[in-house]
Amino acid sequence: MGTIISIDDEGDLFTKYAAVFTASAQKLLEGSAIGSITVSCNSWVHSKFDDPEKRVFFVDKVSCLPFATPSGLKSLREKELAILRGEGVADKPREKKDRIYDYDAYNDLGDPDNNPDLARPVLGNKDYPHPRRCKTGRPPTKSDPLSESRSSDVYVPRDEAFSEVKNMTFNIKTVYSVLKAVIPSLETTMIDKNLGFPYFTAIDSLFNEGVNLPPIESDGFLKNILPRLLKSIEDAQNNILLFETPAMIDRDKFAWIRDEEFCRQTIAGLNPLSITLVTEWPLKSKLDPQVYGPPESAITKEIVERQIRGYSTVEEAIENKKLFILDYHDIFLPYVHKVRELKNLRTTLYGSRTLMYLTPTGTLRPLAIELVRPLGNDKPQWKRVFTPCWDATGMWLWKLAKVHVLAHDSGYHQLYSHWMRTHCCTEPYIIATNRQLSKMHPIHSLLHPHFRYTMEINALAREALINSGGIIESCFSPGKYSVELSSVAYGQLWRFDHEALPADLIARGMAVEDPDSPHGLKLSIEDYPYANDGLVLWDIIKDWVTNYVNHYYPEENLVESDDELQAWWTEIRTVGHADKKDEPWWPVLKTPKDLIGILTTIIWVASGHHAAVNFGQYDFAGYIPNRTTIARVKMPCEDPTGYEWEAFKRRPEDELLSAFPSQIQASQVMAVLDVLSNHSPDEEYIGAKIEPIYEANPQIKAAYEIFAGRLMELEGIIDGRNADESRKNRNGVGVVPYNLLKPYSEAGVTGMGVPNSISI
Repeated sequence: MGTIISIDDEGDLFTKYAAVFTASAQKLLEGSAIGSITVSCNSWVHSKFDDPEKRVFFVDKVSCLPFATPSGLKSLREKELAILRGEGVADKPREKKDRIYDYDAYNDLGDPDNNPDLARPVLGNKDYPHPRRCKTGRPPTKSDPLSESRSSDVYVPRDEAFSEVKNMTFNIKTVYSVLKAVIPSLETTMIDKNLGFPYFTAIDSLFNEGVNLPPIESDGFLKNILPRLLKSIEDAQNNILLFETPAMIDRDKFAWIRDEEFCRQTIAGLNPLSITLVTEWPLKSKLDPQVYGPPESAITKEIVERQIRGYSTVEEAIENKKLFILDYHDIFLPYVHKVRELKNLRTTLYGSRTLMYLTPTGTLRPLAIELVRPLGNDKPQWKRVFTPCWDATGMWLWKLAKVHVLAHDSGYHQLYSHWMRTHCCTEPYIIATNRQLSKMHPIHSLLHPHFRYTMEINALAREALINSGGIIESCFSPGKYSVELSSVAYGQLWRFDHEALPADLIARGMAVEDPDSPHGLKLSIEDYPYANDGLVLWDIIKDWVTNYVNHYYPEENLVESDDELQAWWTEIRTVGHADKKDEPWWPVLKTPKDLIGILTTIIWVASGHHAAVNFGQYDFAGYIPNRTTIARVKMPCEDPTGYEWEAFKRRPEDELLSAFPSQIQASQVMAVLDVLSNHSPDEEYIGAKIEPIYEANPQIKAAYEIFAGRLMELEGIIDGRNADESRKNRNGVGVVPYNLLKPYSEAGVTGMGVPNSISI
């Protein structure tokens, strides 16, 4: 609890409620003529030696729009925002005590002063569009004046830092320790970075024998925060990195090899956001044929109809919404030769298309995979279609083609569906909210729980995950082009209006508007677990936001006349997402309905969307063959030498194992995914705890209680769906139930739980 330094006793009644505190806390003031007063600080407070200026906090009952601000508080409201914007502050490196929110491009991922090979392009311009990050003010590198120098302590505004309690228990400490202690120890242990797994039982040994590590500094500390991963050997100085068996493999050790599971995971796995409905035939690239070769797909009508064996023609399948695709052709093809020319990473790349058919049972079956190498390097375009088949050679080529597609899907998921669409795109919302919306503003109060700790985890990612030479570049197929590819995907694909779940489903052809269907949408795949559960959660969030917004904006004109709100939305569009500022699809903000749509989208992305693509990472990708992050060798049928083809025919299993990540890559990825999939003991779940400022308003409190109650109902709905044997995409022998959008979870790697914010 904070100690009150002073309370202004002059002026009108509301001015008396502006209190100054010396600590981050919730403070109850008693003895007032109108009863007790609660102040939620939600802030760190600086030492008077750092800044003699006193801090102002506003009582929970004073949540009002700018025009309704009591006269005695207007100047305090405006002054607080000016401080957060850093007005009048010198342009210099930010310090830990600072609370300044400002924007900068992603120009701090490279490290050219350390090594020219670690230079990376600036992301956030015409060539490489990208959302903005928080400005740290670090000086430029000596090698490149456009790039910012790196440091081990990345600035985030003081109020975005983890609390002391959170720091003691939260996964940020675990992630940091894995990256700074365990990963280097793995590199020391495994001398040959390219050494693959010699046989499949060697992969299994990661779960029952582990990896020996040399002594690690701060050993006792690490053992306390990494009990799930780090096991000590009695009477020895070493440790064992021992992995828990992922839920999927624990249920069915051979699920990863089955075609039906390969397809099921496109709608009930880690990346259910890429599958789209096929609406045009033939399949055709939009890339320049003069640069990349003929645009027509090698997946022909004859191939498809041979696979579906008389169920229908291609035209009938398209008309009846039976054909679906994972299309990673145009997004990856321009990088194929660049990736293949990398010297410090054993990897390869193709453009790919994976075609699937919706069976009468409501499940998907794969029809064909096309892999394409573009024109270039004095070679013609190479493309080939692989299908499930009944001969040995075709069967093994099909398995290898799936490995390449999984590597494409893993990279796209991690770089775009996960990092870009949630972490990256949310940071400008946080910056704009703090710069333009006073803490007295009701929309600031609504959004605040959904922004907790996101900037801190993003700063860590820039330091050690997506940086040059980091885990992503070292272990995923695109290598040094990984984050650049996420920029390309953002430029080509990202639209704020399509971040709303219903709009996203419609845009991908996975749903159409239908007022007679639940949620107003008719799904193209009726049993689509991510969409089924997500739409319930979306509606619950939207109803809560609707009740909240309508309470504070009872008249339509109040939205358009709210100067803070309009400045907030303008800044998000024109500064935070500056490279997209002229796009016509940005929603207008004139009415409460407009505001409800915008806020619901932001909250959904920070909660449901992120939970769906994050907390299943270990369960689905912890067993490398199920979801390889990299394909290290080309297909054996692509321009093979006689020796290569004979080696493949003699021991095809060796070809499959050599395509998987190396032993060190697999161990590094598994260690990071384990901690990123973990819920801390004090996780803050959606609807679980009412904010004090909501409790202070009877109408808002009642609306929140309805919101929380419906989220509890969603738990039961999901349990019921998982128990329904007719839902074959989430129920069956060895099938992992779809729990990623269940609102609540116990601590640990549980594959369920929707936190309020992107906090890991």
